[in-house]
Amino acid sequence: MNETIHKYHRLYLIGFFLILALPILNLSPWFSPPDWGKTVVFKIIFSILIFLFIWQILSEKKFSIKTSLPLWLLFALFGVFLLATISSQDPIYSLLGDPHRAGGFLNFSFYIFFAVLAFLILRKQDWRKIWLFTIFIGVFVSIIAVFQQYKTLTKIFVPVEGRPFSFVGSSVLLGLYLVLLVFITLSFFLKEKEIKKKLFYFSALSLFLYVILLTGSRAAYFGLLIGFIYFIFAWQKSFFPLKKKNLLSSLKILFLILLIISAYGVYYINTHPKLPSYLQESKTFQGFSNRLSINLILEDPRFSAWAISVEAIKERPILGYGPENFSIAFDKHYDPSLPYITKAWGNWYDKAHNFLFDIAVTAGIPALIIFISLFAVLFYKLQKVKYNPDNPNAIITHGIQATFLAYFANNLFVFDTFSSYLVLFLLIAYSLSLTTQSKKSAIAEKTEGVKYKKMIILALFVCLIWFIWSLNLKPLIINKQANIALQSKDENCEQALAQIEKLLSSHSFLDHYLGIKYVNIVNACIKKEPSKSIEIAQNVISVLKKNTKIRPAYTRNWLYLGIYANFLIEKGLASVDEADYYFAKAQEISPKRQEIFDEWAKTYFITNEYLRAKEKAQKCIELNPFAIIGECWWTKGLCNIYLGNIKQSKIDLQAAKEKKYDTESKTSLLQLVEAYLETENYEELIEVHEKLIKLEPDNAQYYATLAYNYKVIGNYEKAEETAEKMLELFPEMKEKVEEFLKTLPNH
Repeated sequence: MNETIHKYHRLYLIGFFLILALPILNLSPWFSPPDWGKTVVFKIIFSILIFLFIWQILSEKKFSIKTSLPLWLLFALFGVFLLATISSQDPIYSLLGDPHRAGGFLNFSFYIFFAVLAFLILRKQDWRKIWLFTIFIGVFVSIIAVFQQYKTLTKIFVPVEGRPFSFVGSSVLLGLYLVLLVFITLSFFLKEKEIKKKLFYFSALSLFLYVILLTGSRAAYFGLLIGFIYFIFAWQKSFFPLKKKNLLSSLKILFLILLIISAYGVYYINTHPKLPSYLQESKTFQGFSNRLSINLILEDPRFSAWAISVEAIKERPILGYGPENFSIAFDKHYDPSLPYITKAWGNWYDKAHNFLFDIAVTAGIPALIIFISLFAVLFYKLQKVKYNPDNPNAIITHGIQATFLAYFANNLFVFDTFSSYLVLFLLIAYSLSLTTQSKKSAIAEKTEGVKYKKMIILALFVCLIWFIWSLNLKPLIINKQANIALQSKDENCEQALAQIEKLLSSHSFLDHYLGIKYVNIVNACIKKEPSKSIEIAQNVISVLKKNTKIRPAYTRNWLYLGIYANFLIEKGLASVDEADYYFAKAQEISPKRQEIFDEWAKTYFITNEYLRAKEKAQKCIELNPFAIIGECWWTKGLCNIYLGNIKQSKIDLQAAKEKKYDTESKTSLLQLVEAYLETENYEELIEVHEKLIKLEPDNAQYYATLAYNYKVIGNYEKAEETAEKMLELFPEMKEKVEEFLKTLPNH
């Protein structure tokens, strides 16, 4: 490394330490969602380091860099993701992403260059400090998870009823982050000779394993299993000789026994629903054992999401749909007939929950090949240096190999976020450092010959300031204000909407994200302030129309537009043609979405076009008759009532009930009242009003209508009985009840 770079080595180290501390950054409303705030701070710090690095290169007389195949594969990974972004079906979103996932090509490229710069800057003696600090941060994150689990310091840390997530955002992502730290921590524990540090590594390792257990992440369990199988069974004495003879063999036998016992334990849990009382009383064990249910695993909708991914890959195998565009591919090939992918499980996927499909769908098969090749080559190179008798870090390289295997196993079921990416690319940089220490080749020389160096540096500085403000600080401030607006929606809806509208007028790459947040606030505000519902609905349609221009391939923009158009149609302020257009666009993007046909059926139901409404509801049902989406059956049943098909309507309404639709709610019963009243089906009206009375026994109108219906069908005895019951409950209605009784025979 060059002398000039070493002059600022401490500054670089400070930057790296600040970046590695970011997993603990989680402060609302500034840094929410947590990964969004972390990536913003990461890009600000790292862009300054990159500027400093380029400035030093331009100031050097000669600069050299260590090169190797993995390094070139990193650059190739950057290149193929860049091409995928350029050819993306939504290029801006692929480039910048949004706070929800904190993804996008820009963020991903920063991770790549973070690994490159760490490889170039950090010296041999720095790496131990870097990993010690990274493990310390992991310990802090884990301690917070324990506090959450046991509801300690609840005024400071958010307690959880389920599985802890600490600062990472979710329990499965916390599991992935800690899996990446387990084997490197274990390796340093074995290598370390100083008692205090050895004790720290052992304590950290124990804490990581315990918190992974608390997360209930089956993906993390699987990752640990694969990692430990490799770490134990591929361990050779030459890596780290054990003092006692045959101790390594005994260790491998012991681990094999543990594997067998664990396998039997999983079998026992799944075949014995009634466990011993002392186990049933343990919340930790219950949370852990519930996650090992084979039935729960087999019913996971991710398997169906992967089947959809295969179809998407077939369509665009080379460069995919673009980074962050998995939702576009998923919606296009969505099939509700696949197992467990229906509404009850949540069917709006923006990640495949599998790195193979995530990369192949969004960036193409070549990107996946390069990604896997990068780790394969690193694994091979680590294997070579591991067997070098002069290598003092054999156990470390072995631990990194185990980490890579654990990572791949874990990521067959989840996806990366900021914290896991940070540790992963740090591991890549460390692997490059361990495997290319003696190989150098000059790639840039005589940089004093670069013309206009000062102008270039000035231009880069201006770009740096623009980048920090426009793509980081400004969006961070906007997102913070949006979070405040969301938090205030329950207290002051009007003010919350006004705040989001003001933010939208500032125009940033977050406009689409803010538009979706606006919809979330509107949903709450319409219920809270129905008197302003028309104005609110008109405003949200205006916002959603702008959203469709920003992301025209985002299905939910068009679906939401159709839903709010339906609302305005009921008020006489929108046309059927308008709703038709929105739902047709949604169907074009996602042809088999049952939700689209369900809402489309409501368009015609509202306008009394019951035959057309029935056709749309039937189409919704035909997409998957077994799906748990009872709304379609319910709408079809109502349509059949209006069309006079009472027998078929009974079948449809029963099917809606079986599909978990709340057929006994007040809203549902009132819809039936309106339908039966329109068709003069008084016997059914009687049954419905009896149910309404059970729901609201203090509603006098229900008794009055029930008595009248009995009179209409000629059941005067029940009419009189109901009227007298009404008089008993509501004596103030005496005059009206007596007038009604006079209309009955024998009075």
